[in-house]
Amino acid sequence: MFAMEDMIDEFESLRRRQETQNEKIINYVQAVHYGVVALANVATHFVSVAPYSAPMGLIALLTFACVSRIGLIFYFRLDPPYRSLRKYYITSFDLFMLVVAAWMLLSISAYRVDLLAIFAVCIFSMLIVLSGLRYSFGVVMYTGIVSLLLHGFIFVPQQEWLMIGPVLTIGSVTLSTVTLGVGYSVTSLVRMHREAVLKQQLARFLPADLVEQVVLQPHLLERSTQRKEATVIFTDIRGFTRFSEAMPAERVVEFLNEFLEEMTLAIMEYDGMLNKYIGDAVMGVFGVPFNSERHAVRALQAALSMQARLIQLNKSLVERGLPELSIGIGLHTGELLIGAIGSKQQLDYTVIGDTVNTASRIEGLTRNFPVEILVSESTKDAIGEFCTLYRIAEVSVKNRDQPLTVWSPDPPVSDAAQS
Repeated sequence: MFAMEDMIDEFESLRRRQETQNEKIINYVQAVHYGVVALANVATHFVSVAPYSAPMGLIALLTFACVSRIGLIFYFRLDPPYRSLRKYYITSFDLFMLVVAAWMLLSISAYRVDLLAIFAVCIFSMLIVLSGLRYSFGVVMYTGIVSLLLHGFIFVPQQEWLMIGPVLTIGSVTLSTVTLGVGYSVTSLVRMHREAVLKQQLARFLPADLVEQVVLQPHLLERSTQRKEATVIFTDIRGFTRFSEAMPAERVVEFLNEFLEEMTLAIMEYDGMLNKYIGDAVMGVFGVPFNSERHAVRALQAALSMQARLIQLNKSLVERGLPELSIGIGLHTGELLIGAIGSKQQLDYTVIGDTVNTASRIEGLTRNFPVEILVSESTKDAIGEFCTLYRIAEVSVKNRDQPLTVWSPDPPVSDAAQS
């Protein structure tokens, strides 16, 4: 089981891997871009493709930029470790190349400065869009804001007086719109992916409706603990060792997965939280992480659902020439401690306390009585008039001073009837 911190860390790890993968794509795009523009400027010395002959300094600059990008392509193919500031450095490199190239073009009298300003807006917009592939709102805003400042302080002042207003307006509106649009898209995409990862992990031990609530209230799974009253349920296969000895190991795993699937569905069917698997045993908790006054009733409903599901599973086993199974189910209601518990390297969102231990021991007592379900006195009181419960016995439980009275929704039968 995962704590919320583990889930967020896993998502961030996925995001970083995708960011690094996309950085490779950005480098390919930019290498081609710089290469094509460099060749186009070389061509100005041989054919009339522009109203100027490109200075050698500009060609050298574009060639350097292209070679640098090719170098980055080989660098990223080595799968380097993630660096959070790397994307800012690479973006700054592109912005610097653009500014230097623009200054060189401004020195050419034949080049129209209004066209240069529009051309710069297009390049700035392309850089902003490419920065969105890094899945970082921060780098998108950085690219957008720097582009706006460069456009306003370098390209706009070069215009004729009557063109300053239109060029400034077009550049500001275009760059602002692109920045905000890409920034919002990146934020939405990251949020959707984060929620998808959280839901995927939470769905392993919470029913669908509770998953939605936890995603909306992630503080419920923060690394902290709190005391709550809840009902714990333990389910175990009787005689599983003997059963498994008659089957190949592969078939045992296949069967066990079927059994655990059915028991898990029974817990989630009634809004319980799957806490853990312990071999062939299943532990669930009702009343957490959200408060529920009817947690004991839901736990009993889940126990009855387990019985019904086992009947269908046994039919399948008989059809496959395998022996039928019986299970023991123990329920106990009381106060427990719930939260993210463990080391810094590995946390479990789990429950601990005497309530958990008692529920486990009550499940073990089912081997001594002709019933599959046993509930404690506290669970019986919490269930109230929901269904008829039969008094089975007063028993002593390990590490408890007072004996426990256990009850069952199964009418007790004689030992001879038990098979």
